[in-house]
Amino acid sequence: MKKTPLFLLLILFAMSAFAQKAQEYIKPELPMDEDNKLVTYKEVVQVEGTAQDLYDRALAWVKTEYVNTNEVIKSSDRDAGLLELRSSVKIHSRDKTGKPFFKNIVYYRFKIECRDGRYRYVITDFNEKATAAAPIEVWFNSDGPKWEPIQFEYLKQIDAQINELISSLRKGMEPTVEKVDEW
Repeated sequence: MKKTPLFLLLILFAMSAFAQKAQEYIKPELPMDEDNKLVTYKEVVQVEGTAQDLYDRALAWVKTEYVNTNEVIKSSDRDAGLLELRSSVKIHSRDKTGKPFFKNIVYYRFKIECRDGRYRYVITDFNEKATAAAPIEVWFNSDGPKWEPIQFEYLKQIDAQINELISSLRKGMEPTVEKVDEW
């Protein structure tokens, strides 16, 4: 008789712990394209300069941001003001002690389009390196058969790295102030 209330108490405790664990996994909010439902970072930025000036700044930024520009730049057209890149970010997992380790690479497409007084960047088509293309959008489906909680962490890592990249691009696209030597 004494075992029954204790058993019920144990079951309630286990159920509440499970319910709390399920609430810990908050789906990250990454920008999604309304049409194709792909993670897409896109913005038009107003900045001083002609289309060719902005293209030159974008190309100079790419050369400072990426080590191997020949591998990253897929097409470039100064007259059209267009740079198309393919690059990647690294995602990390954690071992049982909590120490991070390299997990995999996620590739993405990056397009910079320049016009007089503005440029637009589009970063999309995120795919985890695998035998076949593995789009990261499946990581949002926590009801999926292969979903793991760490996938939300991967999405957060990608978001942080892409936001750093965008911040760097914005700085690189600012007009340079020429100092006049007034002696």
